[in-house]
Amino acid sequence: MTDVVYREAQACCFGGFDYAVAPFFQLRQGHPLRVGELGQVALENNRALRTIPQVLTHHPATFSAALQELSAAGHAEVNWNLGCPYPTTAGRGRGAGLLPHADRIDAILAEVMNGAPVRLSVKMRLGYHDPDEFRAVMDVLNRYPLSEVILHARTADQMVDGVVDIARAAQALALCRHPFVFNGDIAGMDCFLDLCRQLPQTAGWMIGRAALRNPFLPALIKGMPFPEPEARREKLLKFHGMLFEGYGQWLSGDRHRMDKMGEQWDYLAQAFLDSQAIISRIRRSHSGNYEVAVRWAFDQPLV
Repeated sequence: MTDVVYREAQACCFGGFDYAVAPFFQLRQGHPLRVGELGQVALENNRALRTIPQVLTHHPATFSAALQELSAAGHAEVNWNLGCPYPTTAGRGRGAGLLPHADRIDAILAEVMNGAPVRLSVKMRLGYHDPDEFRAVMDVLNRYPLSEVILHARTADQMVDGVVDIARAAQALALCRHPFVFNGDIAGMDCFLDLCRQLPQTAGWMIGRAALRNPFLPALIKGMPFPEPEARREKLLKFHGMLFEGYGQWLSGDRHRMDKMGEQWDYLAQAFLDSQAIISRIRRSHSGNYEVAVRWAFDQPLV
């Protein structure tokens, strides 16, 4: 969801984020990054918000080659995904599937960090099946000069269901010798302030789905005021316009653009009281009457 079009529109319309970690590239053994992947994180295409590329792999040589490519493209930092929970990924020993194998993580980092041309950060979960797998993994990560460790405080088995494990997150924070970033269910200001009290040594906070549902949230956390309803409506309308225009430039064919806008509306509609009615009408629209549905949607009461 948070591709280059989304990131630029979010930063221009709402702000609040210090930087973004791009959706991961699933590296292909023996193959360079695709042109489209490099375009997604190209510096000239990400002017409004600093963006860190993210890679998913368990193959050291392929990992190292990607770091060289991204360094040549001007990037100073790359994130390694150790958190993807989807069975097609984790079941093949990538993403969260590496978490039970701290020795394997150690071997990969030993090879990749030897002369790496960029800084490396890691995004991980508590574990694949076992929520205590983070302990052995954190011991390994502490041996390497990482820029930060981002923890999503769930296991892969949980996907995004159930509650985040704050107690284990606090234990991981105590073990971690790197800047520690917490991720998971930062749903609003009250939740954020509560997390700040429970994890006071946290260096940063990563927000995903909650910012898709409420794009004003990062700016609120930074202390900016919540706009009045008509100002919110104006910002949301500008945001939609940037998405619609951007996807028209990035995607081939009107059908692809409409499919993408439909996905974005699943979140954008959360700004309105009757979000389900808006989602339903947008889904029924097509290129011929989409603009009519959009005008109707933006006339609806806001939350």
